[in-house]
Amino acid sequence: MQQIVVHAGFHKTGTTTIQSFLQANGKHLWPHMALVLPARINEITKIATMHSVMRDPLSRDEFHYRLVTFLRTLDIGKKRHLCISSENLAGLIPGRSGKESYAGCDSLMATIKDALQEVFGPTLPITFYLSTREAESWLRSSYWQNLRASDLKMDFETYAATYQSAADFQPIIDDTRAALGDTPLLTTALEDTIHTEFGPATPIIDLFPLPAVTRALLAKPMRQNLSPDAATIAEILTLNRSGLDGETRDIRKKALLD
Repeated sequence: MQQIVVHAGFHKTGTTTIQSFLQANGKHLWPHMALVLPARINEITKIATMHSVMRDPLSRDEFHYRLVTFLRTLDIGKKRHLCISSENLAGLIPGRSGKESYAGCDSLMATIKDALQEVFGPTLPITFYLSTREAESWLRSSYWQNLRASDLKMDFETYAATYQSAADFQPIIDDTRAALGDTPLLTTALEDTIHTEFGPATPIIDLFPLPAVTRALLAKPMRQNLSPDAATIAEILTLNRSGLDGETRDIRKKALLD
């Protein structure tokens, strides 16, 4: 039976590795499923992150409208599945723009469900999937992400104390399950996928009834977006605290990371 799987985050839980795996194996997966990866819906997920901050009806309606408009361009026929993967669908990563948690994820997932049913009908099965991660390693990884991509000036200890609640995914998962009603929401911790066949992509691939011959063709994933050593992190923090204008600071950060 055809089905739709939405992998919507969370950030820093192997999502880039998953998406790189799906893209690299696209030629083998294409006969069985349509893939929607972040680059295809970048403008849509910008509205999703905005709604997660503003939490207002106007941004929710805009997200719904843009998503429906995009989904209507897809042709999955009567046999192919649909797999959508983008961590920004869960909202803005905590630590940016005053965002302290993934509050708002429930509203975004309910909106995605509504949009999918509007386009593909109410009977096509939908499964939502959220990858998670142990709190300490998630805090360290999200700290590096925010340090690298913004002007964050906190040291890690201050950051971890400030955003400790953001690393507790369970309340957000519970709220999202309630918002989705009878539509399934599955979760797997990154640590539990390390030794599986396709790493963090395994729980997603397992949701689709792929022929054994197709699974055998899939290339194993390579880890993406690894954090650097402590010395590099310290240098980036120094640049963020330097008082340099944003353009100069970002140029120096890029040169250091390159």
